[in-house]
Amino acid sequence: MANPMALRRYWFTVPSHLGIGVTAGSRSEAEALARDAARRLGWPFEGTACTEDVDVRTLDQHHAVPNMGPPSIVGVWYPRLNL
Repeated sequence: MANPMALRRYWFTVPSHLGIGVTAGSRSEAEALARDAARRLGWPFEGTACTEDVDVRTLDQHHAVPNMGPPSIVGVWYPRLNL
């Protein structure tokens, strides 16, 4: 398990969708979690862009922020899959 002090927030911009927000200990771990979430949701994942250390205050305040899980724990927090 990742060291909580080393966790980072990642935002994967998904074509035709708002995105996938993930907290993980590394980019490769975050990408694996995001790919799995996209597969489960039936979303494409190829062609995504990644923002590391995303500030959640910069995300869509009307849709993403009110519908996200806690970004302080490991997992996919947008869409809210980490609870």
